[in-house]
Amino acid sequence: MKRLSTFCALTLLLITFSALSALAQITPSDDAYVNSAAPTANYGAVTTLNLSSAADTGFIRFDLTAVPAGYTGSSVAKATLKLYVNSVTTAGSFNVDYVTGTWAEQTIKYDLQPAIGTTIAASVPLTTASKGKYVEIDLTAAMVEWLNGTQANDGIALVANSPLVATFDSKENTAASHPPELDLVYAGIAGVTTGSGRGLTGGGTSGTLNLSLITSCAANQVLQWNGTAWGCANLKGSGTITGVTSGTDLTGGGTSGSVTLNLDTTKVPQLATANTFVGNQSVAGTLTVAGSAFQPLTVQSSNGFGTWLALGNSSSGGHTWNIISAGGGNAEGAGNLGITDLTGTSTIWLEGNTNVSGQLQAKPNTNVSAILANGWGGNTSLTGTDGIDANGGNGGTGNGAFAGYGIYATGGNAGPDGGPSGVGGSFQGGLGSTVGDGIFAQSGESDAYAGYFLGNVNVNGNLSKSGGSFKIDHPLDPANKYLYHSFVESPDMMNIYNGNVVTDANGEAIVPLPEWFETLNRDFRYQLTVVGQFAQAIVASKVANNQFSIKTDKPNVEVSWQVTGIRQDPWANAHRIPVEEQKDARERGHYIHPELYGAPEEASIAWARHPETMKRMKEMREKQSLSHASTARKSGPAASAMR
Repeated sequence: MKRLSTFCALTLLLITFSALSALAQITPSDDAYVNSAAPTANYGAVTTLNLSSAADTGFIRFDLTAVPAGYTGSSVAKATLKLYVNSVTTAGSFNVDYVTGTWAEQTIKYDLQPAIGTTIAASVPLTTASKGKYVEIDLTAAMVEWLNGTQANDGIALVANSPLVATFDSKENTAASHPPELDLVYAGIAGVTTGSGRGLTGGGTSGTLNLSLITSCAANQVLQWNGTAWGCANLKGSGTITGVTSGTDLTGGGTSGSVTLNLDTTKVPQLATANTFVGNQSVAGTLTVAGSAFQPLTVQSSNGFGTWLALGNSSSGGHTWNIISAGGGNAEGAGNLGITDLTGTSTIWLEGNTNVSGQLQAKPNTNVSAILANGWGGNTSLTGTDGIDANGGNGGTGNGAFAGYGIYATGGNAGPDGGPSGVGGSFQGGLGSTVGDGIFAQSGESDAYAGYFLGNVNVNGNLSKSGGSFKIDHPLDPANKYLYHSFVESPDMMNIYNGNVVTDANGEAIVPLPEWFETLNRDFRYQLTVVGQFAQAIVASKVANNQFSIKTDKPNVEVSWQVTGIRQDPWANAHRIPVEEQKDARERGHYIHPELYGAPEEASIAWARHPETMKRMKEMREKQSLSHASTARKSGPAASAMR
C-alpha cells in the first residue's frame, strides 16, 4: 500500500506541474536614449535610460530568439515589461510606442533615431514614490504581433509626457543589476487524459480537472504493478512467529508461550565506568568532577560551526547563555571563544580582578556604548574609584621605539544619510563641587605639552592662562627657527579697531565703522597720528551712528587712527573678568607656579584641586623614571657585553 500511495502522489504531482504555464524572462539586446540638446551624442553605454518631456526619449529592444522555436502569438498568455525606476525628478507619465525602424545601441543618436509608430501603452504614471521600485507595463499585444510577424521587432520607445523627468536602470548598470526585462507567461497544455492501465480516472480539456484512483477493484484488493500496467490484485503474504531469540546485549527469549527479554548487564556499560552516551542525557542533581589531579570537564565535537555549552535558566526573566569554541564556519573565527545569549541585550558580570593578556575588543550590535565603566563610590569615608585607569606601555630599547598611549580614541565616521561624525572623546566633570573639571591634564616632561591640538580649537567660555603668544615657523628661516609674538593683554574686555584715512580739501574725513559697532562696544577711546607731514588732527565728532569724523588743519592729510571699545554684548556683560580675585579656601596658600616662589610642587593649585590625582601622577612619574633608568642601563655597553 505504501508503494501504491507513493506512486499516486508522484503521478498527481507530475500531472499538476505539467498543467502549469511555463515562464520566461528576457533582458534587452539593446537599450539607449537620445537627447535633443545633444543630437550627435550616443548614450548606448550609460547606466541609465533618461526620460524627459523636454529632451530625452528611451529605446529598448529584446532578442526574441530565446522564445522556443515554433511558438506564435497564441503561445503567449502574458507579456510584461518591467522597468526599475532609478530617479523621478518631476512626476508625470510616459507612453510605450512601437519602433518602426532599425537601430543599434552603439550608433543611435537623436539625429539618427528610428521612426516611432503607434502607442502600445499610454500614460504610464510615475511619481516620486516610484523611485527604487519596478513599474510594470502589459506588452502582450505587442508580443503577439512580433511572434506572428505582423509587426517587425524593432523594439519599443519610451516617450515622456510633459512634465515628466525620470531615469530607469539600463542593462549596463551592473552594480545594481536592475536591467529592463520582458517577463513571458506561455499558454498551458490543452488537456489531461488518463490512459488504459494507469489506475486513474478523470481528466478533461477545460475547466478545473480532477483525477482519482479507479474504483473497480473488489473489497480488500489493492492496485499493483504487474510490469506493464496497474491493475487490481489480492493482498499476499501470511506467517506465524515461531520464536524470539535474544540479540546483542540481550538475554532471554523462547519459542513458545510468553517470553521475556532482558539487558545483559555484563555487556551494557555501567555508570561506574567510562561511557559514551549517544542520545540526550539529563542530570537532576550536581555533576561533579572529583579528584585531586588535573581533570578537565570536556565538551568535544568536530562540528565546523563550533562546540557549544548552553547554560539555561527557566525562571522568570532567565534565559540561556552559550559558551562556544568557534570553528571555521563561525563568524567569531576558528579557535576563538564566544559567550552570548543571542539577544545582545544582557550583561556579563565579572566580580573580582580580571586580567586580559591579549587585546580586548568591544563591538556592540545595538545602539549602546562599546565600553561602559563606572567607578565605585558613594561611601563618604572613602575616595571614589576611577571609571577607567589606563597606562600606555613603555617604549622598547630599539631605535625609534615609541611608548604606547594611555587612551587612544577615534570618533566614528558619519553615516550615509549625512548625520554628524562621532567625537574622539567627550568629557564632563562631576557635579556637586567647584572642582569637577571636565579634563585635567599634566605634561610628562617640562618641555612637553599638557595638551597638543592639531586643528581649530573652540572655547565656549573664558580662557585663562599664565601667558600667551602666537608661534609660527620663522619667515626668514622656517626650517630651523620659530617666531613668537605675545598676546596684547588688558584688564578690560577691549576690542581694537584701526585704519588710515585721508582728509578732503576742507581737512575733513568721516570714518565708517561696522553696523554692529555700537551694539557690541561702549566707552570709546581714540588715537590719531598724522602721516607724511606736520599737521594737526583732532576727533571732530565722536562715534555716533557707527561712524566718527576727523578734522585736520591742512587739506589732504593722511591720518592713521585707532579706536578701542569695551565689549557690552550679553555674554560679556554676564561674565566680566575680575581684575583681582581672592583665592577660595581650597586654593588659598597655593600657587599656580609654586617653583617661582620657592615652594614645593605640592603647593600648586593643581594639588589643591586634585590632590589624589596629583599624588598618583607623581608616583607614576617616579616609577616611570626608575623603569626608564633601568632600561637605559640594560641597553648600555655593559648589557651588550653580557649578551
